[in-house]
Amino acid sequence: MIPEGMRDVLPGEAAELHAIEEAVRGRFAAYGYGEVRTPTLEFADTLASAGDDTLRAGFRLFDEQGRVLMLRTDMTVPVARLASSRYRDKPLPLRFSYFSNSFRPLAPHRGQDGEFVQAGVELLGLHSPAADAECVTLLCDALAATGLKGFKVAIGTVAFHSALVASLKLPAEASADILTALADRDYPLLETIVSHSGVADEARRAMQKALELAGGDEVLAQAGKLASTDEMEGAVAHLEELHELVEKAGFGDAVTYDFGLFQDIDYYSGIIFEAYAPGVGFPIASGGRYDGLMAKFDWDIPAVGFAVSVDRLHEALTEEGVGIATGSEAIAFVGGLDEPDRVAELRRAGVAVAAQPAGRERPAPPSLMRAGGQYHLELADGRDVHGSWQDVLRALRAR
Repeated sequence: MIPEGMRDVLPGEAAELHAIEEAVRGRFAAYGYGEVRTPTLEFADTLASAGDDTLRAGFRLFDEQGRVLMLRTDMTVPVARLASSRYRDKPLPLRFSYFSNSFRPLAPHRGQDGEFVQAGVELLGLHSPAADAECVTLLCDALAATGLKGFKVAIGTVAFHSALVASLKLPAEASADILTALADRDYPLLETIVSHSGVADEARRAMQKALELAGGDEVLAQAGKLASTDEMEGAVAHLEELHELVEKAGFGDAVTYDFGLFQDIDYYSGIIFEAYAPGVGFPIASGGRYDGLMAKFDWDIPAVGFAVSVDRLHEALTEEGVGIATGSEAIAFVGGLDEPDRVAELRRAGVAVAAQPAGRERPAPPSLMRAGGQYHLELADGRDVHGSWQDVLRALRAR
């Protein structure tokens, strides 16, 4: 009945998703991120400018002039386009947030539906551990604001491995193949490429050890011992400063480090990070630094950001048993369609009312009906009020 990878969202779930988005939106605003909305359709060339196969693999159509359009495959590229075309004369840094649907072909092996909701931020114009730390801190803060407790944010670094591969001084093609294998987490292929490239045993062991580094901030010291160039030392020092800042912000316990972490999107250039929660088999959020992307739009400024999968976050909250407050349930008012003045009075008082035709059987609570000259109000907590209209109003206001 609907295309594969798409789904309907019913009222109960929709209310919970809305409540999650509002909790996250509040934290984004608290950090000064202004919400933007971009078109669902972009020119295909715009999304292809990121140079990433994942983002190019979208749903295409043609406009009346024969130009190729695409349903947006993520929000980072559209925000980069928006910033470069509308904000060049504004002071840096720029802070944007968004809550939007994106569309990609169904990919069950990545836990990706054809349509998915992202809530994210982009921080443009700053290149520093402090900027990266703000994004990691905001991600932790936003997840915590929803009531989720068991999450962890794993941080890796593309910069360290790029510097490590550069230190091998291999031909450009071999270096590119190694970085591609790392991004794909295809370690057998990586071993084959390294073996056939004549890499010294010591360098090969260093690369293997680096990929195995995972844990708390103690792994940063271990990474420092493996660093053989200024660039590698700089990448580790960047993470050490980031850790100190995140810890000062109160989220040090939520952060781990994983030097085997790689993203499946090519534009990341510095730190990368993913958030995980028990019971969910895929990351509930991901992000990182992408300093080269803005240059694709002729504005060479640094950038960092992240996106939360709202659907996966909802799944994580459900798995953890977190009750998602969605507001008071609408009262079914039997006969309310014939008493619009009473219904209006309730709604003005902030009470949600689903007006029903007269003569129906009393529905499940919360419900309201009139019989024998009295109103009968049954609330979800078991209270049953019988009396005048004023008695009903007092009971509802006291909820």
